[in-house]
Amino acid sequence: MQAIKTSSTKPEYSLAARAASGSALLLARQVLGQGMNFCGIIFLARYLSIAEYGFFGIVFFLFAFIGNFGDVGLSASLLRQKEEPTSDDYASVFSAQLTLCAVTATLFAAISPLLCRAYNLPISHSKYFILISASLVVTAFRVIPTVKLERHLDFKWLSIIELIHTAVYNIVASVMAFRGYGPLSFTVALLCRVILGALLVNIVSRAPLRLNFSWTLIKKHLAFGLPFQIGVFVNTLKDSISPVIVGLILSAVYTGKVNMASTIATFPVLLLGILGRLFFPAFSRTLGDKEALEKIFALAIRVSNALIAPLAIFVLLMVEPFTLHVFGNKWVNSEVMELCYLLWLANLFLPTLMVCTSLLYAFGKSKTVLKFNLVWMFLTLGLGTPLIFIYGAKGFGFANIVVNIATLMVVWKMRAYINCNIIKNVLIGWFPAILFVWFPLVYKRFFEIGILHLFLCAVSYFILSAAMTYLFSRKEIDLFMKTSKN
Repeated sequence: MQAIKTSSTKPEYSLAARAASGSALLLARQVLGQGMNFCGIIFLARYLSIAEYGFFGIVFFLFAFIGNFGDVGLSASLLRQKEEPTSDDYASVFSAQLTLCAVTATLFAAISPLLCRAYNLPISHSKYFILISASLVVTAFRVIPTVKLERHLDFKWLSIIELIHTAVYNIVASVMAFRGYGPLSFTVALLCRVILGALLVNIVSRAPLRLNFSWTLIKKHLAFGLPFQIGVFVNTLKDSISPVIVGLILSAVYTGKVNMASTIATFPVLLLGILGRLFFPAFSRTLGDKEALEKIFALAIRVSNALIAPLAIFVLLMVEPFTLHVFGNKWVNSEVMELCYLLWLANLFLPTLMVCTSLLYAFGKSKTVLKFNLVWMFLTLGLGTPLIFIYGAKGFGFANIVVNIATLMVVWKMRAYINCNIIKNVLIGWFPAILFVWFPLVYKRFFEIGILHLFLCAVSYFILSAAMTYLFSRKEIDLFMKTSKN
């Protein structure tokens, strides 16, 4: 096992617990933010055509894809750095990212007509690709102030800013989709979101943004950042099978069906976004305290799975009424429903994978994560592409089952870095939801599942499971929260 220094004094306890305590507000706000995102998706799913919804998935994949070339992991290197970065560190990273974003955005805008031809889209759709190019350039201005807030665990302001720009994005996208603006709705909304987010985080953080092209400093941060970003890039390529392979081989309509099935089946894992952002800095700051790190890691595994389990089981049992009442009748068809069942298995694996990879990144093992991402990418594309040719969209689902099972390699690898019974904590996380599974089953048997009954059932089931989770983990949670007062 990798050695971890043990400290007699425990300042890391206070620091990590401060992250956990501060994250209570962040978690609550992120749940609200993800709720707004989910409502925005509902509006888009209802008021866009299936093909336009497929194009929505293509646009956001391409935005994430080109974003990899604008951030080569430099911000992650600043976040992980033990000592406080100097002003020259911040300036060099900002200079490099602004340059990369500008160059990448310009090249992407230039090839937008080629993208339209590849997807059999009207040439007029080039304007949507140009809008996301502009959005990429703006993101360079929010990286440094965001890193400064995250390094100081200032989750309060991060959560407030995220809520504001999330609300603006979803309001703009929903209203424009409702009024019939089609793809313009989500591309304009994206640009509004990144501009507002950049303005607010700079006002709060007051981080000076200046140019300093120091190759020595950039090279120092690339040592960690580049493997980190390559891992993110490979993971993005793994996710390209729907917007790229399905879109090019089948059509944007099938991309829409696959994306909707994925949204329905794995919407519970939306909650993991905030937890991942919390665990990475919390793990990074407790590496010097073996006992604190092991407690945080075990609790992270348990809580992540406990949050996902009741929502995942609810969706599995109520997939048809859930789809009908939430997203609309056009999505209740055999192709989408079959894909939902195939993609649902990700709920069993992703919570644990997210926690494990966060710890690996905290240990500086970005190359290890990269190796895993390469395996999953080759499995996804290597199996998915021929399976899509043979079975159509269902081939995407078959490939995802294999990839999800392959993520167990990470659980096995974690034995070398931390002493924790991961499987035990996963089972403890899922046990309350399984114990109360009779609740949605009875609801489904004796009630006509309308929108109100659907909502009441989901909320009640989640509350029952959460209460039982607290009872099972009360000792760990209470101890964890008490340290925040030290």
